[in-house]
Amino acid sequence: MIMMECWYFDVTALAEPGRFAYGLERLPWEERKEKVLRFRPEEARRLSLGAGLLAAFCLRRAGAADLSLGTGEHGKPYLLHEPEIHFNLSHSGKLAVCAVGNEPMGVDVEEPQVMKEGVARLSFTIQEKDWLAAQPDQDHAFVRLWTRKESLLKFFGKGFYQSPLSADICPDIPRQDEICFFETEAQDHQLCVCTKASAVKFSRCSAEELLQFTV
Repeated sequence: MIMMECWYFDVTALAEPGRFAYGLERLPWEERKEKVLRFRPEEARRLSLGAGLLAAFCLRRAGAADLSLGTGEHGKPYLLHEPEIHFNLSHSGKLAVCAVGNEPMGVDVEEPQVMKEGVARLSFTIQEKDWLAAQPDQDHAFVRLWTRKESLLKFFGKGFYQSPLSADICPDIPRQDEICFFETEAQDHQLCVCTKASAVKFSRCSAEELLQFTV
């Protein structure tokens, strides 16, 4: 059975005195450090740093010895020297998320939010709109559809360079391929991993775990 892990981390822990600076020092990618510091809101800095640290944590756990990164044509990161280890990142609200495994995947996390009618109109297929309209909690249903949609586009490695209308992710319509969606809720956030793996294990990563690994 192909197994995949998806870890999530509450980045508000990085607001504690000294933790942000310590985490930034331990981040193994200089480009990521520069990216973190380009953000102005502290919340955005913590999300970017948390996602980077979580990626390093997950890749080390998966056995990666060399964390040198490359990026695909549309920006999806991969390990240059160990491409058999796949990973994908997302962050929203107060959570950073990283999925890692031996199969390609796309992952998305979204914080609770109200339904965006304009986004739904432009990004959801007729079947998806019909499913959304039938749900009793449309705000939650909107977020669920959006995480499925974005994780699928990230699975393909194109993100929104590919039209969101090009693939139907309606929960009630069986897919004709081997792609599966694994979903959960963590701290009120919606998580979704899109993959051909057989199972996904969701786990919370503590600040102590994240900051104690060896880079």
